[in-house]
Parts: sequence; C-alpha cells; structure tokens
Amino acid sequence: METLLHLIFTFCKIAIQASVVATLLLKLVRWYAPRDPAHPLVRASRHGKRFWWASGFLVSLALFGFSLTYWGNHGLGDYARIPLGHGEAMEELNGVQAYFEPLAHLTDNADNPEVLAYQVHDGVLCVALGPDSTFVVYYLASKHHQLFADRAAYAAHARSHHLPRPAEFERFKQHYSRYWNGWRFWLLA
Repeated sequence: METLLHLIFTFCKIAIQASVVATLLLKLVRWYAPRDPAHPLVRASRHGKRFWWASGFLVSLALFGFSLTYWGNHGLGDYARIPLGHGEAMEELNGVQAYFEPLAHLTDNADNPEVLAYQVHDGVLCVALGPDSTFVVYYLASKHHQLFADRAAYAAHARSHHLPRPAEFERFKQHYSRYWNGWRFWLLA
C-alpha cells in the first residue's frame, strides 16, 4: 500500500514539474519568436495549448524514465535507496534496516548484515556493521572489500589510508536526506 501511495505521489509530482517546465518552455519560445519566426519550435508554439500539452507530456516521460534509472531511483514506499557510484547503492527497508547487497556473503546467515552507519570517501565505502561492530572497507570501483574485526583495527587503517574515522560515520537517514533533498527534490521525480 505504501508503494502504491508513493507511486501516485510521484506521478502527481511529475505532472506538476512537467506543467512548470512546459509553461517556461512556451514562454521562452514565444520570447524567442521575433528573432527567428521560421524556427520549428516557434512554428509549433503558434498553437499554444497543443505545444504546452505535447512538451509537458515529453517532459513527463523523461522525468518518469529518469526515475527508473540507477541515478534517479530513490525507492518507493518503505524501500529507500541512495546511489553510491560504480553501479552500487545503499538500501534501506521499512525505515529501520539499511543494507549493502555486496556485503551479504560476509555473514553466515541468509540476510544482509545491517549497516549501522557509513561514509563514502573517494570511491571507498566505509561501513560499520551490526550487531557485532564489524567494520568493512569496500572499494566501489574494484568491488573488493577488507574486513576489520573491531573499531580499533579499522581506526588504525583509516588513519594510514586517509579514510573517515568511525566518529564521522552517519546513519542512512542522514545520507538520504542530504542526497535527495535540495535541488534533487525539486527537479527530479
């Protein structure tokens, strides 16, 4: 149900964004019209309503299409997602458990280990896993990882490799808010 409501909200947001862009495009083309009346966009804009509907529809398709891509997918309903780079993403389910799919084979159980906090620095994902406070460094480009048994071992490695200290790690919600708010909230679906 949450997914359906979020999808409906996304469609409404896309419709509003497309309407604004279509209106701005129509105004821009009409402003440009005296300079080059033979331009195809100027000729198309002579029928204002048709031009507005067509451009709004095309913008809607583009926004919806982008929302399905790696960089535009932020999740629906109780599923949230942040792209990290190199095709990898941090994900959260039900607003409580963040996980990183490539780390699933690190534990003996079938579930992904819970990501308590993390930080990304220069293509390196540094993760604090729970509940046993294991730390992992995952190189996004090469898809290799390094496991640390405790906080002290990771802190020593972080100092020598200029990686974020454990105190600099943040929870998923903080990363999600910083990544998807601001200009992405207003300009993307």
